[in-house]
Amino acid sequence: MNQRQWIPIEDTSAANLRRITMIPLSIVASVTFLFLIVGIIVGLPVVLPLIALLIEGGLMWSCHRNAEDSVLAMVGGAPASETEHARLFNVVDGLCVVGGDQRPALRIVDVEFPVALAVSMPGSAGTIVVSQGFIASMGRLETEAVMAHLMWRLRTGEVALTTYLLALSEFLRRFGLAALAKVIVARSVDERTMLWADISSCQATRYPPALVNALDIAFAARTVPAGTVGALPLWFATPALAAHATSKGADVSSLGFVRSSILERIAVLKEI
Repeated sequence: MNQRQWIPIEDTSAANLRRITMIPLSIVASVTFLFLIVGIIVGLPVVLPLIALLIEGGLMWSCHRNAEDSVLAMVGGAPASETEHARLFNVVDGLCVVGGDQRPALRIVDVEFPVALAVSMPGSAGTIVVSQGFIASMGRLETEAVMAHLMWRLRTGEVALTTYLLALSEFLRRFGLAALAKVIVARSVDERTMLWADISSCQATRYPPALVNALDIAFAARTVPAGTVGALPLWFATPALAAHATSKGADVSSLGFVRSSILERIAVLKEI
């Protein structure tokens, strides 16, 4: 398959990478400017903004550098076994060959809900995480469809952007800036992403019913106990969306991420 077919509307990779760069630069610039104003008032127009630049720049750099590890810590899990989880490895390897991608690391979390998500940052092959419930409930076709969905999100940088925003939001919340985090998220993400990834998955597998079946399985699954697995905005499908699906989409995180509902995604796929 032509790699360009994975992107049904536009190549968003460059835009997502720009956002990952511009968001911390904007925060550092804003804080430095604020301290410049304060410095002018108190008679330290050089010292205060310079201190702010060094401190805030260091904090933003640390947040960026540790974002992937920080989000993986929210998710948990252990490395997948090439013997025990051979189907998962085979499916991902096949998609990587078709797309020309480096294989991401594969991890397993021990929960009942069919969790599937990806974590990455620019320059990393990323990590795909699935649950024991996913392995048990998804057939090969469904597994391939979900992995194709995640691989598209990895390729376009959407996973990297979301990974960074999750890490940044957690960082800002520690300083009582949760409201700022929500504004940044709202201005940086597009709720249509899941629909685009679904369509690209169908283009890759050429079998839309497989993805519909996977969404149906997620919709019918039991809810994960709160706090068992984090980073919900990175999930392929969440129990919150399954339980409260509407045509208008639903919040998957108090941090302000909005995703299309499972029922809306199924309806779109059935039109293909």
